[in-house]
Amino acid sequence: MSLQILRPVTIKARVTDGLKARLTAELNAAIQQLDAEMNELESQVKRAQLTASISPQQQMQLRQLVEQERAVRAEKKAQLQQEISHIQSLPLGSEVVQGTVQAIATVGVGDNLEAVMATEIVVEDGKVIAIRGEA
Repeated sequence: MSLQILRPVTIKARVTDGLKARLTAELNAAIQQLDAEMNELESQVKRAQLTASISPQQQMQLRQLVEQERAVRAEKKAQLQQEISHIQSLPLGSEVVQGTVQAIATVGVGDNLEAVMATEIVVEDGKVIAIRGEA
């Protein structure tokens, strides 16, 4: 008797110059998005201060809110920059986990469940170069 189950399959990428460049570009785009969001927020605050008659207390609350948002975005930006540094330091040829997908596997009495569940797909520059474990 056998049974079909869903199992996790780990996707790993072999580090190449192309992978480093792609990941760095994605992170730089995220940093630019954070900067654009902050600039837009500051523009909205300036417009609100110029067009609306808001009390000094409301202006102080608005400034505090903007400072909180600026701090949150600065922290995210620092994390992204740290990730860029980490990516650049990865040795070529090493493997990094990029995610997990689900796959159907057939198991039967006497099968090694750990081996069935420990399946990996290795990709290099978008192409599958290895499937490890029981397929």
